[in-house]
Amino acid sequence: MDLGHHSIQLSAGPGSPAGAMPVTPQPGDGGTMSPELYLALCRGRKKEAMALLRQQHGGAAAAANQVAGIHQVNAEGNSVLHLAAEHGHDKLIHDLASFGDRSLLSSRNSTLDTPLHCAARAGHGKAVSLLVRLSCEGGDDSTLWCKNEAGNTALHLAARLGHGAAVKAMVSAAPGLASEVNNAGVSALYLVVMSRSAPAVRSITTRCGNTSAAGLSSQNALHAAVFQGSEMVRLLLEWMLCMWPIPG
Repeated sequence: MDLGHHSIQLSAGPGSPAGAMPVTPQPGDGGTMSPELYLALCRGRKKEAMALLRQQHGGAAAAANQVAGIHQVNAEGNSVLHLAAEHGHDKLIHDLASFGDRSLLSSRNSTLDTPLHCAARAGHGKAVSLLVRLSCEGGDDSTLWCKNEAGNTALHLAARLGHGAAVKAMVSAAPGLASEVNNAGVSALYLVVMSRSAPAVRSITTRCGNTSAAGLSSQNALHAAVFQGSEMVRLLLEWMLCMWPIPG
């Protein structure tokens, strides 16, 4: 992509999965989350959380209660998986994903964040890697392309805060994510340069072929690099030379 090109496409780009577009969040059908379950999830008390979810009330309603329990949400619309992801409890994430169904991975809260958004924002590298692996099982990576109400993918959130391990996990699984811009027309590359995280910049520039460099106010990632210091400028210039070699 030409560094000077800043036309903004808010629809899914070519080759983006259909799941890349924001959708209306689906409220949990398991009711409001109990305080006991909320605390167990936030504190990573796996045995307690799973025991609360497995509580059965006998008779024919037992299976239905178990299914409903996994879809409980708190006041912000966060599911059990959102909370485990936000706090980086990877073992609990694994058990919740096994206990529930795949819809939990792409579930949305009140701001359209998925559990992957929550883990990426918090910079929990192991949790992000696990959620990426679970989301891509069966060859479907559409959850990675989900955007929240601001048009941010989970990659945008990790890039903004310079979470190198989270950025690497996502672009390794779906390099095309680096071509996406948010509602403000800003790319993950621009955000990661602004974060001054050299490892995260390298993850994007060395793994992603079709990378957007778009930034705010008609700027691009190279503009941002100039304000961040010589190392960022060097990384961006090396990437540019690889993308557009100077004719011999």
